[in-house]
Amino acid sequence: MSKPESETARRALGIAAALAAADPGEKAEARRMGTAGSALFWRQVARLGIPAGQEVDWLMFTRLVAMMTPASRSTSIHDRDRALGAALADTGLSEARLARLLAARGPSRNEALERAIRMMARKGGGLDVTDLARTILWPDDTIRLARSYYHQLDHVKDEDTEHA
Repeated sequence: MSKPESETARRALGIAAALAAADPGEKAEARRMGTAGSALFWRQVARLGIPAGQEVDWLMFTRLVAMMTPASRSTSIHDRDRALGAALADTGLSEARLARLLAARGPSRNEALERAIRMMARKGGGLDVTDLARTILWPDDTIRLARSYYHQLDHVKDEDTEHA
């Protein structure tokens, strides 16, 4: 794992753990936070040494993980065996919505990703938070997301064929 990737993983796992340990009010504040952030977010920026140039991306990451962390949950949503694309496939995200997410750029991409995460949050479960962080920090790297999504779809289809 390269230095930027290991820093990304450390920060992603740290934020997910902090959200799990947060009280329900802090979780709600993180879910609703706008561009000004929240106390929980700024504590993580300081604790994890997040550079100023990455604050906007990590703010989005924190908000999305907060959306997936129910107020009553005290453990991290991190599941290293469930890539973001696979989690989206399991949630029922359509191929058309995935295609729009992969093609979108800038603010529209962030909005599409947030809609997908909101859909996933309603169904519950976890995901590899490091994969979510990479998707936010390196938006042009769409291969990993598409690969895990279609791998999961094919895996589910194979299981359905075996049980038929």
